Amino acid sequence: MTDEIRRAERARALRHAYTPPDTVTAPATLRQLRYGWPLLWGHPGPDLLAWSRSIPLDGLPRGVLDALAALDEGTVTVAVASTLTEAFADAAADTRLTSDVRDDCREYASRCRFSTAWLGDYANSVLAMHETDVHLGGSFDDCERWALMLTRAELSYLAHQILQGGHDHTQPVHRALMRERAAQELLAESEVVRFWAALDRGESGSTLRGAVRGPVRDDTGTDPRDPDFDPLDLGDEAVEAPPAGVRVAPPLTHLADTRAGPRAEFRDVADRILPVTPAPDPEAVHAALLRRVPWAPALADAVASDLVGAPYARLRPTLLVGPPGSGKTSAGLAIGEVLTLPATLFSAAGVADGMFGGTSRAYHSGRASIPLQAIRRARQANVLIVVDEGDKAATSDHNGSLVSTLLPYLESTSARRLYDVYLECEVDLSPVSYVITANDLARVAGPLRDRCRVIHVPRPGREHLAALAPQIAEALCRERGMHPSEAALDASEMESLYAFWRGGSLRELTACVAVCFDSRALGPRH
Repeated sequence: MTDEIRRAERARALRHAYTPPDTVTAPATLRQLRYGWPLLWGHPGPDLLAWSRSIPLDGLPRGVLDALAALDEGTVTVAVASTLTEAFADAAADTRLTSDVRDDCREYASRCRFSTAWLGDYANSVLAMHETDVHLGGSFDDCERWALMLTRAELSYLAHQILQGGHDHTQPVHRALMRERAAQELLAESEVVRFWAALDRGESGSTLRGAVRGPVRDDTGTDPRDPDFDPLDLGDEAVEAPPAGVRVAPPLTHLADTRAGPRAEFRDVADRILPVTPAPDPEAVHAALLRRVPWAPALADAVASDLVGAPYARLRPTLLVGPPGSGKTSAGLAIGEVLTLPATLFSAAGVADGMFGGTSRAYHSGRASIPLQAIRRARQANVLIVVDEGDKAATSDHNGSLVSTLLPYLESTSARRLYDVYLECEVDLSPVSYVITANDLARVAGPLRDRCRVIHVPRPGREHLAALAPQIAEALCRERGMHPSEAALDASEMESLYAFWRGGSLRELTACVAVCFDSRALGPRH
């Protein structure tokens, strides 16, 4: 597969990863709205009302609370929505409030601005367009920039419609159609800009013809001089078949052939081409992770980008950092489920040795490394290792160090020819993926941070409850041996969850769902 085709595949897959869904079951976040996600029920009024009921109220000033109460009491109008937007903006500038509250209010004001714009407010549509433009100026990712450019053009068209009196806020908002029109207008404008820029430079007619087609960034791999190359329609011939597998271990003929020795233990691995799970569709993986971990969209973006053009399912070493209860471990295991990779959970808390890398057979307890054991159990080369609580490993290296042991496993070059002390030979562990979780980034050793992509995982909010509660209920049903049909939560149970869980720790939400199950068992008398 040529570099041009790989680059084109990456651009195409990332474009799909940033494509918003057709419908949503919960109000979109500010970030999602900027990427083009639809409004809840397709109407700005109900969307704003549902969103306002999902935000935490702790720390909000009286002016904001009064505006929220006014919104909750009656019909959502332009005046009510504009008042709420201004209240959030005023709170964001109030130095008497804490910095966290001011930051939240600044984001809430921008979120309200979108709904107020769609309700027909010209000033807020222009401000929302300006904020999108500012966000666009700070982005360096091509796909993100394209999504933001579409939103900016979409808001510009909306402002024009409001100014001309052609916008009817009572009709459903079809953002997909608006963005399609915005894309056509942007492409038409780019043709004009390229042509006249070339003409102003006084270049030749052949160069002008090339300028109309336009130079393309290197990361797409498109050559404007090739009229037959279309990066969005590669055809079947451009798809390279995934590799049949990876030879993890060589023949173990140097070891004694005993009944219980390592040669017998790894008989199904040694000198065999072990299968690999092919890389799934990045777009499907992105959507699946957003459903499983909706409060960490950066994780879905990172995993999907790793799969673009990959020969098989494999991730860059990833460090998930977040407060306790933010679901880092669950997110790491969810990656394995979505990618269909066998996952091994290794707790690093209190580990004060290097036994992650295995021990020599010179000791009575000799064993292979954790990744090699996982490969033997799964009988496939690409597996996932989730190293939990990586910041709580012991710092002493008296008996070896987990961090020092991990480092060569995280480097693809060294992992391809890693000497295993148990098998006494080089093994190829490059297909193995690693996800490490930590609460405090400052307590993670510098060499480990340097070898990992760091993704911050925030605590889930109340707006994610509709997606989280069914997942937790299903897990509790499996844990308690209940029938899957009992995982369904009725309206009253969901209402109680909304009342008792305001966002934060997943452990607290799990306890709340467990209380719902226990209440069923107690019966109506209780």
